[in-house]
Amino acid sequence: MDKKELLSKLISMDYSLGDATRELKDLLSWFRSLPNELTLSRLIKANSFGDIKMDKPGSHYAMDKEELMKSHSFADGVGDKTFLITVRTTKDQIDKEETLSNRILYPHENEITLKKKGKNVTLLSIKKLK
Repeated sequence: MDKKELLSKLISMDYSLGDATRELKDLLSWFRSLPNELTLSRLIKANSFGDIKMDKPGSHYAMDKEELMKSHSFADGVGDKTFLITVRTTKDQIDKEETLSNRILYPHENEITLKKKGKNVTLLSIKKLK
């Protein structure tokens, strides 16, 4: 997805051309400002630790673990237990187009989308939540 497609997405959401251009400029500036190394978190549902794919822990992450815990009642996956996964990754593992698109469509989620379901991340921790 290129800049033109992202701009069209904003316009389709009733942004004026000027507002859409400013919003896209802000999103691109935000992306450029990200550090090369990031610590990210996500919530998932599973029945046990063994059900979690350690080599591909998922695509959708948040930068702010505390905000994630406060604002997200939704977790990906299938199971009756909720787990918090924390990973370390590099900026080049971010799917830039998907991240920008999701931030346009779901601005309140502040999500970062990783390539290849997080295949190349360093898994820092998995904690079962109560």
